[in-house]
Amino acid sequence: MTNQLSAQPSAQSNSSILQMEWDNFEDSSEITSYSYRIQSNGEIVVDWTDAGLKDMFSNEHLKLKSGQTYTTEVHAENGGGFTSSGVKSSLIVASEPPALTGVLSNIVC
Repeated sequence: MTNQLSAQPSAQSNSSILQMEWDNFEDSSEITSYSYRIQSNGEIVVDWTDAGLKDMFSNEHLKLKSGQTYTTEVHAENGGGFTSSGVKSSLIVASEPPALTGVLSNIVC
């Protein structure tokens, strides 16, 4: 099974939905289900949730906060009832527009 979903955190502006895809889980006993959870700053936002045999999830109606990093952990369970170690991926929510500083900049073309 893989060790991580992606190395670099990605960013998104939507503060109400979190969607994640994964692949490359391998198991000779056949995977029977996937589960995921979402955390931020050590707090659980969504506890372990069954994703069935889908290789993605889309969790809507969340209240994600701008500027915070959210980490999703996914693990697989095989036919023998064993669970893989979790793989993780993070994203930063940036839904607030940047603050205007009032400083003028000259752009030379």
